[in-house]
Amino acid sequence: MTQALSGAAIAAVIAACWLLGRPRPKILRSTDASAVAALNRTQMELVLARDEVPASDHPIPIALALPTAADRRGRLQLLAELERQFQAGGSQRQQALAVCTAWRHRDALPLIRRGLRDSDQQVAALAAEAMQSFRGRTAAATAQVTPIKPPRNVSRTR
Repeated sequence: MTQALSGAAIAAVIAACWLLGRPRPKILRSTDASAVAALNRTQMELVLARDEVPASDHPIPIALALPTAADRRGRLQLLAELERQFQAGGSQRQQALAVCTAWRHRDALPLIRRGLRDSDQQVAALAAEAMQSFRGRTAAATAQVTPIKPPRNVSRTR
């Protein structure tokens, strides 16, 4: 009994020392939030100034003749030209994505995906616009719409 009582007394002393010696968290040092409000205002001004950069509302003129789906050589030449323009950067990259938007061919998807990850916001916006024509049901999903046959055991019972 003495050992149990001394163990409980030691546990109580340790718990009291731990609770009394622990620093209490200070929730608010002051209720003045003007510094936080000023920081928020400056951050919002920076964001609004960046968003006010004029975007090109007029489409970039397309000087290339777009090949048909059956013209393999023309598609490869156009893809090589688009790749060259995309590697050049700047306004040529925007023009390449404008051509991809007008072309709407599956072969342009790698360039469009690369444009989505581009650091230039205008290029990323053009790539997102080009990607809109590829959203929805794919051609592979429509080709697999075949009537489903009943299981073998069902056909035997009829």
